[in-house]
Amino acid sequence: MTALLAPAALAEDPVTSFHDRLAEYRCAVVDWLQQIYDAADTANPQNLFLIIYFATRPNGYVQCVFDTPTRMLCEAASGFYDDVTSAPRSRRLPANAIAALGRLGFSTDDSAGNFEIWFDVTDPPDFNAIADFTLKALHDAFDARAAVTLEFNAPLAPRATTKCIPVS
Repeated sequence: MTALLAPAALAEDPVTSFHDRLAEYRCAVVDWLQQIYDAADTANPQNLFLIIYFATRPNGYVQCVFDTPTRMLCEAASGFYDDVTSAPRSRRLPANAIAALGRLGFSTDDSAGNFEIWFDVTDPPDFNAIADFTLKALHDAFDARAAVTLEFNAPLAPRATTKCIPVS
């Protein structure tokens, strides 16, 4: 009987698992966003982005770019760009993942690209809110749970600064 109950007991609570992802990754995401924002005045505008993706599934990602200091575009991968445009589409997000993105405010039409959301950035920027938003999208739509490792791509912030390294 205990063996039959074990899988259910190990199932993650969605609220707890999201808070675990925040504890693990928020500081790093805030750090990368701050570095990008601080470099915006002198950087090539094409480099004002942060992509957060899965180490084992690089086609599952959320990317955000500062369009201006007060405006940001975030996209969640739809599968639209997985293949060349002449090939039939090989991957679509499940309906529950699209619904989760819709609840966060993303467009739910992936017929011509990724799922998108534009929003205003406060002055000064609330990097914690942006980090929470991106991590929530990865958690709710792409199942970023405990066993999942996230990776980052940000040309203007090649690595996290020391302020986010845990001290033992």
